[in-house]
Amino acid sequence: MGKDFTADERAVVHKYAARGVADGAVSSCNCNKDVQTKAACTATLAALSPNSHNDVFKVHVSKDYMKFNAAHFIAFKGFREKLHGHNYRLAVTITGQIGPDGYVVDFGEIKKISRMICKDLNESFLVPMNSDVLKISFDDASVHILTEDNARFSFPKADCSLLPTAHSSAEELASCISNQLVDALTLSALRERGVRKLEVTISEADNQFASYERTIM
Repeated sequence: MGKDFTADERAVVHKYAARGVADGAVSSCNCNKDVQTKAACTATLAALSPNSHNDVFKVHVSKDYMKFNAAHFIAFKGFREKLHGHNYRLAVTITGQIGPDGYVVDFGEIKKISRMICKDLNESFLVPMNSDVLKISFDDASVHILTEDNARFSFPKADCSLLPTAHSSAEELASCISNQLVDALTLSALRERGVRKLEVTISEADNQFASYERTIM
């Protein structure tokens, strides 16, 4: 049985913090009733733990530097856009449970990985390598593209981002970036943290965006 509080202690102990010796985790209990013992308060803490009730939280990351400028054109059977570009913006939303450190995921990790992805795509031409209507070839220095309407494009290799997609649409770009984020964070680590969904949003302009949501668990 836990140590009894005095009457004065019971009057003021409406918030009690318990730190686990082994893992250093801190929990806090906001009680609107008298707490008779420290053991009883600790039990209340466990009952109110977010993970015990499978409460779901969302974290959203969208920073000024999570952006890139890129050129592309959409091509599918019987259609090709003219070459053009966008000032793309990236946002990431992760849904899951709070871990013992108080995070769903570490904002810093998401920002670091997103910054690297945007840097790689910035000032490049987006090449959908799995296109069924573009004939893509390479030489030592260039990427060559032949379209259905016999238009020919050649770009320096260093100026191209080769995407594992069929099109360079915002939708498929969001899916591609989602896979990069999961690969960098690792699927096992996300599942261990209780992450349920990861959503990537790619904006081509104000009020013009596409999102891809991937289920983690």
